[in-house]
Amino acid sequence: MRLAKLTFFLSALLFMLSTSGKAQEPLKHIKKMYLSPEGKLYINKALPLYFHVSSSPDTNAESHLLMPTADSKKYANPAYLDTEGYNTFRSPSKVDTVTKQIVYPLEDIKFEVYADSRSPITHFEFDNKKYYKNENIFYFGEKIHVKFRVTDATSGVEKTYFSINGQPYNELSSDIELNEEKLYDIKYYSVDFVGNAETPKSINIKIDITKPVTKSTVEPDLYNDIISVRSKIILEASDENSKIKKTVFSINNGTFYNYRNPIVISGLSEGEHTITYYSVDNTNNEEQQKTYTFYLDKTPPMVIDELIGNTFIANGKEYSSGRSKVKLTAMDNKAGVHEIRYSINGGEFLEYTKPFFLSKSGKLKIQAFVTDKVNNQVIKTILTNKSSISYVDLSGPTLGHRFTGANFISKDTAYITKDTKISLSARDNASGAKRKEYSIDNGEIIEYTGAFRINKEGVHSITFTGYDNVDNSSTNTFICVEDNIGPEIFFRFSIPSEKTKNVDGKNYSVYPNHVVLFLSSTDASVGFDKLLYSVNGAPNKTYTSLITGFQKEKAYSINVTSIDKLGNKSQKTIDFYIE
Repeated sequence: MRLAKLTFFLSALLFMLSTSGKAQEPLKHIKKMYLSPEGKLYINKALPLYFHVSSSPDTNAESHLLMPTADSKKYANPAYLDTEGYNTFRSPSKVDTVTKQIVYPLEDIKFEVYADSRSPITHFEFDNKKYYKNENIFYFGEKIHVKFRVTDATSGVEKTYFSINGQPYNELSSDIELNEEKLYDIKYYSVDFVGNAETPKSINIKIDITKPVTKSTVEPDLYNDIISVRSKIILEASDENSKIKKTVFSINNGTFYNYRNPIVISGLSEGEHTITYYSVDNTNNEEQQKTYTFYLDKTPPMVIDELIGNTFIANGKEYSSGRSKVKLTAMDNKAGVHEIRYSINGGEFLEYTKPFFLSKSGKLKIQAFVTDKVNNQVIKTILTNKSSISYVDLSGPTLGHRFTGANFISKDTAYITKDTKISLSARDNASGAKRKEYSIDNGEIIEYTGAFRINKEGVHSITFTGYDNVDNSSTNTFICVEDNIGPEIFFRFSIPSEKTKNVDGKNYSVYPNHVVLFLSSTDASVGFDKLLYSVNGAPNKTYTSLITGFQKEKAYSINVTSIDKLGNKSQKTIDFYIE
């Protein structure tokens, strides 16, 4: 069919959706047609097509829906474009619009329309290429501008939208400037002129302008910034944002080196040194340089020894007077003396706090072990050829004590009563024992003349001292507890009493005859030894298990006696009635 003039009007069924939504939800975009400034018609490929014909270009002119042939009826009104991009609709043979004659050679009249079903593609870029990326986060050390570059294959890009940190989407009108130190979660997408919307993408950006912080510590030897050759300097850096890129250090203003392991300083000379250090994070924030000044002390202390006191003859033998002592003095060049210890004849090194007595006769080997406050050490043999004494008695008597009367020993504590006597003894195999004195609970000192009692309830500390004939002394302290109180008695019936009964003017708790009576006893000090009971005046029995066999319609009085391991007694009477 030849048509003098054919105008195709393309219309679409457009369904408007709401443009409001939740935060970070993309906007709703309608599918539509678009006529470009160049006169190209674009239509969303998903929209249906209807063909209208009119004899006038006027949009208000009469037009009619063009009906398909019978064999196309199924695929028209609506029809859909099958090809992405460029499509044509044709009418046979061009006709001259003036002469109304067919134009030769014959050519079809073509009407163009562009189908578009593909969304734009949006890319981001930064105006600053110096960044650090870790775990999908881009870190920058200064403010930046985020730019978006969008491409679309067909109808072109209409708009780009973005959302920052959960805010609603806004139309992008310029580059995004980020200048606050925080984490930005930016979501973005673009839409073309026919309503194809890109699936939102996201980018995480952290502006990091905070400098790292580095701390120095010294292990193991440190005293007032004085350290030893064993010490190592440890640098610990922290950064909350882009994390540490490197830590560097220099010694005495020398070359900077990357810090990887604790700094060993044993190769330095004795004296004062300075470590300079700082850290850089992954966005190149550089910490201000810090310094740590220390003194390397390699010199151990110096020890001086002196023998003080004299000797005299007693019992036909030459004894030290008990005042012969070894005095040690130590000095240190820098850190100061920490501790002095000494050893006699290869024995254990003992702490030196004051001049000490010689403990054996003959020529002695005495060693001094001295450390300073950064653990520099020296061991020195002292008193060479000075300590040959014929007989040295520097130990006091051997002390002992015993109890006469009731007593009970538990671990290191003795339990006694007011009637228990305490005897003290002293023995000395050298110059012989001379006298003894004692005090109770750090009270006045009493000369010991014979066995004594305490006669006071509670815990007591006995300190006594024995002296030999050269006034060497020994002191001993022991603890004893005076306990004059019997154990506490407890009883319990297997069934609670629910009533009372008055018998001969006395109220009794009433129980059934199958009731069982349990007895128990505790002692706060030594523990109870045995538990006795008597039923209605009968001879005492030893309590070994529960008491049963009560007769009906009878009053009972059970007398219970508990005795502790010191013989202290306590009694309790249990009155009740069996119905």
